[in-house]
Amino acid sequence: MQNKRTDLVIIGAGPAGIFTALEMLKKGSRQSITIIEKGLPVEKRRCPKAQTGRCMNCPSCAITTGFSGAGAFSDGKLSLSYEVGGDLPRLIGEDFAQQMINYTDEIYLSFGADPRVEGVSDPIAIKEIRRKAIQAGLKLVDCPIRHLGTEKAQEIYDAIEKYLIQNGVEILFSTECEDLIIKDNHCHGVHVRDKNGEYDIFAKHTVAATGRRGADWLEKICAEHGIAHEPGTVDIGVRVEVRNEIMEHVNNVLYESKLV
Repeated sequence: MQNKRTDLVIIGAGPAGIFTALEMLKKGSRQSITIIEKGLPVEKRRCPKAQTGRCMNCPSCAITTGFSGAGAFSDGKLSLSYEVGGDLPRLIGEDFAQQMINYTDEIYLSFGADPRVEGVSDPIAIKEIRRKAIQAGLKLVDCPIRHLGTEKAQEIYDAIEKYLIQNGVEILFSTECEDLIIKDNHCHGVHVRDKNGEYDIFAKHTVAATGRRGADWLEKICAEHGIAHEPGTVDIGVRVEVRNEIMEHVNNVLYESKLV
């Protein structure tokens, strides 16, 4: 196989990789962009389990890999509060994290997301639930939710995929990144494999957007090349049983929330 060159190579076509390319296009970048994705385009992602009734252990799982990652087959819920999620608010500040959430939400809306937001329609009832939570020594984390739904999410990601391609982004599907090209403590691109063989893609910049599915691979690659890295924390919750009518009331008003 013949080696390739590009300005930017992105490993993974999950949300991080997709939004990296989208943002560059939005900012008017003229750099060439290549995305490497182990899985298939969103319109070709099909799990054989629907016909066989069991997991077939496919070399590339259609549920977890492919354009838009596992999100294409999820319930499609976008949490619109900085209080729900990982460490980003601590790293960049709560206000800026919320600004980024709102900014990203506007992008989803521009590609056809349902404008309705769940969990914000009854402020009086929410205030009363919050008051009762305080009396019980708890904090209510009420999170507005934009519910895409599985089918709608796939439509949105299909529209994003077509937009990227139409605007010059090269997406190499069924292509697996096997290694980074590291020389003199700098990354010069990636070594990949597809159905035709192995080759190198040399790039000025490399973005590793491997997601949850590729986390173990990225950790291994970092260890091999002596790259400092730190795994993210994982929250562990505790299930507390309460009367059904209480949770029904909370869920009807808030759609999704947490008591901490």
